[in-house]
Amino acid sequence: MAWHVGIIAALVLVLGYVLLLHWQVVRRERVLAHSDGLTGVDNRRTFYEIAGREFERSRRYGHAFTLAFFDVDDFKEVNERFGPHAGDGILRLVAETTRRSIRVSDVLARLGSDEFALLLPETQTAAAHAVVEKLRAALRDASCDTALPLTISGGVVTCLQPAESLEHTIGSADRLLYDAKQAGRDKFAYEVVMPQPLEGFEPARFRRPHRLPPSFDAPLPPLSGPRR
Repeated sequence: MAWHVGIIAALVLVLGYVLLLHWQVVRRERVLAHSDGLTGVDNRRTFYEIAGREFERSRRYGHAFTLAFFDVDDFKEVNERFGPHAGDGILRLVAETTRRSIRVSDVLARLGSDEFALLLPETQTAAAHAVVEKLRAALRDASCDTALPLTISGGVVTCLQPAESLEHTIGSADRLLYDAKQAGRDKFAYEVVMPQPLEGFEPARFRRPHRLPPSFDAPLPPLSGPRR
């Protein structure tokens, strides 16, 4: 009888171990599905899902938030000159330095190549500038480890009231990033969506951003006729 109990206990232990291994595999797959494989930060899909929820929260409760896009200056040249291994190291350094420079509640994601995105909930204009300046200084310090100047340029949109759509906010951040890159290295361009008095408020036309993620690439509504 005692050996029966021993066998049952062994089977329970084996089953528990198998279930633990299965849970670890499932958990790892979920993490990989939501994160960038190279840097470990959120991936593009996860970022836009979180940004969508934050946009709706901002619309409902009237909370400010900031969305920023940035990329690494001269990354293509570094990749071509020193090889993809060096480029990957720079991307990991940028991701880790950025993660240490922001709050736990902030969201960092790699959108692709050397382009990153930041979502800063409950963040108004002055605080957004402070975050960007802290990050730029941290990256300049981190460049001592690479023996290469490490700077970023980007576009920052602060919504003191919700913009007409999340797609519009994304398009504005993308456009500002392009403007900053045109102005030179280590530059940031800013835009603020201000509250407007109701009697003077007239929604802007819905515009397609420069680049939209697949989940937002929906047909545009027909434009209204000319104003009279």
